[in-house]
Amino acid sequence: MVNVLMIEADKSLLQDVVKYLSDNVQCQVTKLSVPGEQRNILTFPNLEIRINEQTVYHNGIPIALTHYEFFTLLYLAQHPFWVLSKEQIYEAVWKADSEHCGAAVANVVCSLRRKIGDGYIETVVGSGYRFVREPEL
Repeated sequence: MVNVLMIEADKSLLQDVVKYLSDNVQCQVTKLSVPGEQRNILTFPNLEIRINEQTVYHNGIPIALTHYEFFTLLYLAQHPFWVLSKEQIYEAVWKADSEHCGAAVANVVCSLRRKIGDGYIETVVGSGYRFVREPEL
């Protein structure tokens, strides 16, 4: 009988936690919803990433990026202030096992910095990279 009561109590607690998380996530999704095409554009100071068009504008000027440059920038920009390892970036962008990523991510980040400036992607020594700009609302 005691075991049955403990199981029911655990089940009830779990249901409360799931409901709380569900309500919280729905609230966050509602806050992030943006009407129309704007949700497909990430805007930062002097930088605009148009996801559907796969184009980037820096100071209003279109910047030619390779496939890997665009998707690396997009991945970092979608996770501002997160420290992402080169392995995480490689797996997300190259869609391959990061075991042999070598200098690929470092080369792409270096190229991005040349094209859009140093002020967007920061190196976290021993850990990886992070996008350091706040999005404009």
